[in-house]
Amino acid sequence: MSRNLYYFRNDFRLNDNSNLARALESSDQILFLCSLPSKSWGKWRMKFYLESISALSTELKERGHHLWALEIEEIPSFIQQLKPDSIFTPYIEAHNEKLECENLNSKTKVEMAYNDRLLMSPPLKIPDVFTQFRKSIEIDYCPAGKTSLPSIWPKAFTTEIPPSLPVSSLELNKKSAFPFKGGEENGLKRLRQYLYESNSIQTYKETRNGLIGIDYSTKFSPYLALGCLSAAAIFREVEFYEKSVLSNESTYWVKFELWWREYFRWVYHKYGKSFFHQRGIKRRIIDSEFNEAIFNDWCQGKTSNPFVDANMIELNETGWMSNRGRQNVASYLVKDLKQPWWLGASYFEQNLIDYDVYSNWGNWQYIAGVGNDPRPNRYFNTDKQARMYDGDGAFRSLWLEKTNPND
Repeated sequence: MSRNLYYFRNDFRLNDNSNLARALESSDQILFLCSLPSKSWGKWRMKFYLESISALSTELKERGHHLWALEIEEIPSFIQQLKPDSIFTPYIEAHNEKLECENLNSKTKVEMAYNDRLLMSPPLKIPDVFTQFRKSIEIDYCPAGKTSLPSIWPKAFTTEIPPSLPVSSLELNKKSAFPFKGGEENGLKRLRQYLYESNSIQTYKETRNGLIGIDYSTKFSPYLALGCLSAAAIFREVEFYEKSVLSNESTYWVKFELWWREYFRWVYHKYGKSFFHQRGIKRRIIDSEFNEAIFNDWCQGKTSNPFVDANMIELNETGWMSNRGRQNVASYLVKDLKQPWWLGASYFEQNLIDYDVYSNWGNWQYIAGVGNDPRPNRYFNTDKQARMYDGDGAFRSLWLEKTNPND
């Protein structure tokens, strides 16, 4: 009799989860586990994470199972006590979390698989320029088919009831451009809404640099970050939309952005821990000198640059920031304020609800000039950017005005 454990980490979904399907098919008894959010996270990232694991827990209960959510440091001893035959878990290369599970019991096998990628195995060559990567794979690419779960699930590993999941009492800021909750069903609902109800995908390329509202961009990234949606599922749905409704430059551009996300995963695969090195993958020294007061003013949106400040206040009050905003505040921190880029990356890691280790650190290196940007001296003139993307000042007025956020 095989008694197995499934450890959810960045795959908080039941559908389209090939690793979960393998675990269910090979188990006579199974237990489901995840970690609680880190106490170092910002309140909005923590809220979205708790919503996502709560939704997952509800789905499992409907199938007669519980979700054990433990502090990360409690997990090794918990597994040692259970002594499962196998542990199934997604492979998060950059976190190196596989060490939590290995060598806990010489008889326990650890079954890992990539399940947050479009490509399940490394490309033959991983170029240092995104365009070369994209052109080499996108023409012949076909996303993996949807994975179905077995109709009959194995029995529960134990009849014990796990501790209740913590909940967040935070009220959403009514000005937020991301007024959505976590979880697989909410992710699927957003996918349907963006494609079929609003047809906003048809104008994505024209609106993606927007700053206010829910439909200027897809808002898929928080669901992708926690695996409430898979990249392959979104890719398949966009291609179905192109075949059944409309195909244009904007629909293609959504897939283009998924390829960017994919690219940074394989850049890490190529360079390893250099991905987090202060000199980046280029091993390039850039001019910076940490000043605590200057950095803290940037974090709190008190730099005296209204466009930068508005974006940072949005992040602090909602956990969200537009892609246009992220590029500008990052460039301003590194190029104008001369502060270390990795401190900005760490602040984003704490606070973004869609924090993704590969995209976050890859993009910060790119902006800082130590990553995959073929133009190492790229600079964002924030005043010019504000005129281009917030010409009427509506975004700055929205976040710089002194009002109650829930009015």
